[in-house]
Amino acid sequence: MSSLRNEKTRNGLIQRLHALTPETRPQWGKLDAPRLLCHLGDSLAMALGDLPTQSVNRRAFQHFPMKHLILYVLPFPKNVPTVPELLSSAPGDFERDRQRVIDSIGRLASAPQGMGAEHPFFGPLTSAEWSALQCKHLSHHLQQFGL
Repeated sequence: MSSLRNEKTRNGLIQRLHALTPETRPQWGKLDAPRLLCHLGDSLAMALGDLPTQSVNRRAFQHFPMKHLILYVLPFPKNVPTVPELLSSAPGDFERDRQRVIDSIGRLASAPQGMGAEHPFFGPLTSAEWSALQCKHLSHHLQQFGL
């Protein structure tokens, strides 16, 4: 299973992030590249506990097998809406926004074992679950931009 805790996987994602330019166009969805970096940064901030989100109280997603399937098995579907908090940052300097994402990846990858922040759909996640989910999320969006 992919995880930000795996150095090779993490470095591959960072390499793909470096290939993103402000002009890179998505293959689907509404985000442009600058907005994508903000969304990824907000999502990682949520995972790190730096950006609280409102629970959407989807109890079915908080327990096995649904939680496990979504975190580890099933691919992310295209064009699924997100919670408003994960679209709260406005694009600024593209390189600064990219560095925020890369720095947050490193912070999450080295987070201590144990319980982490609460996810709006999945409830409380361990740091290992956050690492797997964010790895999957990052890869999904980079694929959206052909990377």
